[in-house]
Amino acid sequence: MMRSLKTSFLLGSLCLASQMAWSFSLLGPINEAYQVPEIAYNLGGDIGAPKNLGEEYRRNTPVIYYAFDANFLDYFGSNGVWAVEQAIRVMTNLPKASQMTRELNEWPLSTERENNTARALFLADLKSWTLHLLVEQMGLAEPERYIWTLHTRNNIGPRPCPLDMRFSVIQRNFNPVSTPLNQFQNSSYVNGALYSYWILEVCNPPNPLAEAIEFTVDPLDRRFTAVAGGFDLISLYGGLVPGKYYIGLTRDDIGGIKYLLNTNNMNVEAAGQGTFTYVTNTTPQLLFTSNLMFVAEAALTNPPGVMAGLFPGLNIVASSNYFVNVWVTNVTPYFTNSPYDPVGTPARLVYATNLQLVVETRFQHVFDNLYTVRFTNNQWIAVQVPDVTIYTNNQLVTIQTIAVTNSPFGSPFDPPVTNISYFSFFTNYYGGEYFILPTNSCEVAILSLQATFTNVWTNFLVASTNFIDTNAPINTNITGLTNFQSFTQNLLTYSTTHAFVVVPVTCETNTIALRQGIDRVTFERRHYDSLLGTFFEPTTNYYVLNSITNSRIIPQRIQRPIQFPDLLLTAQDLASGPGAVPNAGAIARNISFDTNSLFAYPGLAGPGIIEPTTVFTYNKVGPIWLNADPAAYFFDPPGAEANQVPMLIWGSYDGTTNAPVVFPNGTTVEDLANQVLVYFTPPVLPDGLLNQPYSATFSATGVNPPLSWSLAPGSAGLPPGLTLTSAGALAGTPTQDGTFDFVVRVTEVGTLRTVDRAYSITINP
Repeated sequence: MMRSLKTSFLLGSLCLASQMAWSFSLLGPINEAYQVPEIAYNLGGDIGAPKNLGEEYRRNTPVIYYAFDANFLDYFGSNGVWAVEQAIRVMTNLPKASQMTRELNEWPLSTERENNTARALFLADLKSWTLHLLVEQMGLAEPERYIWTLHTRNNIGPRPCPLDMRFSVIQRNFNPVSTPLNQFQNSSYVNGALYSYWILEVCNPPNPLAEAIEFTVDPLDRRFTAVAGGFDLISLYGGLVPGKYYIGLTRDDIGGIKYLLNTNNMNVEAAGQGTFTYVTNTTPQLLFTSNLMFVAEAALTNPPGVMAGLFPGLNIVASSNYFVNVWVTNVTPYFTNSPYDPVGTPARLVYATNLQLVVETRFQHVFDNLYTVRFTNNQWIAVQVPDVTIYTNNQLVTIQTIAVTNSPFGSPFDPPVTNISYFSFFTNYYGGEYFILPTNSCEVAILSLQATFTNVWTNFLVASTNFIDTNAPINTNITGLTNFQSFTQNLLTYSTTHAFVVVPVTCETNTIALRQGIDRVTFERRHYDSLLGTFFEPTTNYYVLNSITNSRIIPQRIQRPIQFPDLLLTAQDLASGPGAVPNAGAIARNISFDTNSLFAYPGLAGPGIIEPTTVFTYNKVGPIWLNADPAAYFFDPPGAEANQVPMLIWGSYDGTTNAPVVFPNGTTVEDLANQVLVYFTPPVLPDGLLNQPYSATFSATGVNPPLSWSLAPGSAGLPPGLTLTSAGALAGTPTQDGTFDFVVRVTEVGTLRTVDRAYSITINP
């Protein structure tokens, strides 16, 4: 009777699911009580477990910065970089989730292909492994594995296992297309193939003791096609075996990514570790700006400590000094009498000039909280000023001359006459205005302009004074005067400053809010190397997360400083050591689930976010074989090699007639140096338009001219209509749309040294 009920329930479920032809599974932390190794959770190689709808974990960082370290480059070389970047390009080229169609019919049900040569050589495709890992990092679990999965295993006795074993079975696979209210959201399909299951019960350790094993109802269906489940840990029937490879993502993979990233999917979630959210204060304040010239002049000759004293609150994050030789021109004006002037003639103004060579210490500072203002698009905005030296321009300055002397036609004892003259001209000088952002703020939002101030600053240049003769007759009208003649010059500079009505913007760390999906994730490469100097160029990522407050979308600006690659690709020996069961795990990876938002959903296992920092470690043990036949080496030593079975050999291949690349493929220190020290520009080629002229020019630093440019041997071709000249000019009129991947090679003509870089061009219709 029980068997009849179970069969009826299973058939009913399959009938209800018959209209749902695909599905995805959600990945999250192993944080539910039932997810134990005895029923096939948290096994070796697992980094998470399936999650229910609404309890998903997803990325909310729009840009992921990736880098290859020296271990990877030394083993896999430029061909390995090219293979990995093919997988990354698949992810980067995905459209926004909100722009995908409802039914996703534009995506194929299977992208798995086979290379017969690679299969004969037992090669594992580097690109396909990486693509699977990237999909996993988006928050997708193995869909085929979790169509049916155990929730409870119990022996109701008294008979021993397996006679009285009972199981509860759940589904953790979901249809990416919204279903009518009278249909299950769960699905028994993956990419159009219908799956059922049987329960494997082994009773005795090691784990797992029991598992629901999926199989296709139609044995002729293509099975285990999802890239998300490509290397299924449990399946007895599928997975991406050596010789097979992916050419892209399947409909179910896209469906899962669409569900996670779609703006209609709103979750209470954290902004992420190390992030700062710009939160605007509601109380208006007045902000007064000052003349930027003062900061610029002081910064040129003062070290950080002095600058901090001159401008309280100014934060200098980096500083360096350098030395310059300066000829100092000293001009001294003075009054004197010409030897042939008549008695009583006023003294004449003359100049004495001398040059002095001095060595001057100058400073280059990087400021963290120095800002200026700019009027852009009919509004005032605050702009950060990390380096004041760039704020030089043609500024109007005036030389003011004040001369006090006798009238040329008056008596020698007549009162002196004051003459003031001005000479204005433009010169390259510091200009603008500034304010120092308080330490408790990360920005200000300017609401309106309150007042404008025009300022004139007087800087003394030179002066000279000719004093009156103290023996002058007592009856003159100039008795008691001390300045009979004088000469003064001042430099007048001008500045415009303002008073603004502002609201401070504070930066709160890792804020939690009800947020939309980010719609799309892209990847950008950064240089990193742990062998040749531990170099990674820090950067700061700015982006917007949309929060929902009172049924309104509130854009929140996010700042994320990056000191380490979000995704580091490296290589190590991962094979098992002495005394262990022989194992040649291809990869190791981590995933960081952030559950800070769980307080909003008591008792649930999610939702949450996936933090950016991830390391993919590829096994660089080299080709490794398993020899499990003792007779072959105890009793017949010459037969040991004949009985070995390949465990792992890395390769890179596709559907062309090109021979597969086998790793390591002759990489050297020179190849490593090429990857680390040679930089190609442009880093990314711009998109082109069908039947429209296209041009780009390649250049490289770290190689010695003359250089010759070409496609690398074995590279795919350029878009039809484009050609690459030996001078590095890529030009022509594309005659076919699509995305075209190829590898460019630069050769030093004198040494024949070569360096390769992978590129891609998208030709839009």
